[in-house]
Amino acid sequence: METRWLYTTSENFPTLVEASKGVCIIPMGCVEKHGLHLPLGQDIIQVSHLAYMASQLETACVFPDFTFGDVPENSPNTPAGSITLPMDMEMALLETLCQQISRNGFKKILIYNGHGGNGSILTAFLRKLENKYHDFVVGVVFVGLSAPHKLAKQILEQGPESVPEMTPEDIDLVLKYHQENMRIGHACFGETAYAMGICPESVRLDRLGIEDGQSRGKADYFKAAGIQIRDGGWGINFPNAFDGDDPIGCNERIGKAALRLEAQRFAHAIRVMKEDENLMKWHQEAWGVAP
Repeated sequence: METRWLYTTSENFPTLVEASKGVCIIPMGCVEKHGLHLPLGQDIIQVSHLAYMASQLETACVFPDFTFGDVPENSPNTPAGSITLPMDMEMALLETLCQQISRNGFKKILIYNGHGGNGSILTAFLRKLENKYHDFVVGVVFVGLSAPHKLAKQILEQGPESVPEMTPEDIDLVLKYHQENMRIGHACFGETAYAMGICPESVRLDRLGIEDGQSRGKADYFKAAGIQIRDGGWGINFPNAFDGDDPIGCNERIGKAALRLEAQRFAHAIRVMKEDENLMKWHQEAWGVAP
């Protein structure tokens, strides 16, 4: 059935609420540089696509994208195309959207986050929601990167037939990168695979090798001393907004397999949220509200 909020008619909306058992997904990302080879909207592009894929495996409503997540850079050297919003605005917008989602019948909300930089704001948001009573509950799921390591583990455990999207050459490449402990993080092989599976026309593998994804290690001494600084020093250590080894050989077939694996993982999270009867009960008990 149609699970996307924007594509559902008002007449059919109650059916979607019922089929979803009151679960609604908010895809959340950001707009920032992802190396020279991936689009600025990589984070929201991948979670929006994956949320819809997962909703077809385990029915849940997919809310319109929360595109503008937390990008802390707002200085003259911020890479072109980045979008930054004040944190208090993001928090207020998230809460207001959750209230509107609840008003329309969805009392269980899953934020599916594709941007690592949203971690701090989402942790604070969950805590903020506990400061007053709400008639809804919220959970957060961070996108997982399937390629190359999770794909390789599945191949090793379940055999090549478990990834029918991939050729023998693709399988050899993924296993090679896994054996070499390929580093992934941001604009890496994992994110490149998702982009290749969703919008290959937006990927510029020919731009690899111009800027590297290796850490400069300049801010590591703070971590070694137990001092937390802004974004853990990530922006200082990775000035190219690229964290990982070059995704050479990544292709659309690998991307399709990686997307399927992550959609299945997220569909399980949706199923757990649909079946849960405790989260709302615990919230009500904390506020002395009768169920």
